[in-house]
Amino acid sequence: MEDNYLKLCEKLDKLPIGFPESEEAIEILKVLFTPEEAALALRLPVMPKSIEELADELGEDKDQLKEKLDTMADKGTVFTVERKGKLLYRLLPSVVGFSETPFWPGKIDERAEKLGPLWTKYWKEKFSYEIGDRDQSMMRVVPIDRSLSGNSTVTPFEDLAKLLEPVKYFAVAHCPCRQYAKTVGKGCDHTTENCLHFDSMGQYIVEHGMAREITREETLDILRKSNEEGLVHMTENHQGKVTTICNCCSCCCVFIRTLTEIGLPNAFKRSNYVSKIDPELCTACETCAERCPVKAITVDDIAVVDEAKCIGCGVCYPSCPSDAITLERRPEEELVEIADRNTWAMNVLKEKGLI
Repeated sequence: MEDNYLKLCEKLDKLPIGFPESEEAIEILKVLFTPEEAALALRLPVMPKSIEELADELGEDKDQLKEKLDTMADKGTVFTVERKGKLLYRLLPSVVGFSETPFWPGKIDERAEKLGPLWTKYWKEKFSYEIGDRDQSMMRVVPIDRSLSGNSTVTPFEDLAKLLEPVKYFAVAHCPCRQYAKTVGKGCDHTTENCLHFDSMGQYIVEHGMAREITREETLDILRKSNEEGLVHMTENHQGKVTTICNCCSCCCVFIRTLTEIGLPNAFKRSNYVSKIDPELCTACETCAERCPVKAITVDDIAVVDEAKCIGCGVCYPSCPSDAITLERRPEEELVEIADRNTWAMNVLKEKGLI
């Protein structure tokens, strides 16, 4: 049985966002999977299949297998989605997946109490390198757009409202990063219920009690309020349909802290914008420097932006009392390209030497 946890760790590590082996990794899996569930997870696909297909492939009784998989789905280790009237199942990866599912409901129960310290240590020693020591970043910063904040014209790939146009189903859960921090006596006073998920992932977490369904208008309101709080909007680092928008704080977010504390520059991709200060309007109040999540702004006689550090999140300008800050597009030669989803996944697997 013990060997199954190691084998499951190895299987999960072969996904685009992996799960490198360590003592903490094995302990995390033991909290999430019973020995029987770990043995079953080893045989599950990472692409969704119906219960009929799985029962046939695994040589299991259909009803008994369904009961097991439904239990694992409730625990947040198996993903379910309905397509063409059939319920499909697949194993969840670490991200977006079982690293978040126990924390999305916003309750620090016994399982979360065990997992929080394990994930905190695992992130520092192993997982930060999985998400940050790579060329292909998992997440990217998205600056807020004119319709939400009143400033800055942005392009479709960096405009939150436009990104959300194709979305049909909206859900909000609690931020797992801020939940982790609470379990180790840290954290912050930022709002936690602003982890946004859409369509099939949103439906899955609502159906299994990890989130609540909201409207498009409520989603936009959460984004406005998150911007006012000084939170950084992040989404997947590829083009195409958006499934997640995180609203991240510098004190708890594993992606921001992988950059600022571990020093890995590809923990996430900056946006194609940079903050600019108008020296004639700046009053050196230091509000922008206090809000900057990556300490890219210093203040002496006026505020000065270190453009090499600036991630283009737009957190600084809504609170500037003198309207001295704008968010401007970077020069053409500094723009970050955004690949499509399949290209991004293939590049990640190539980088990891898996294809």
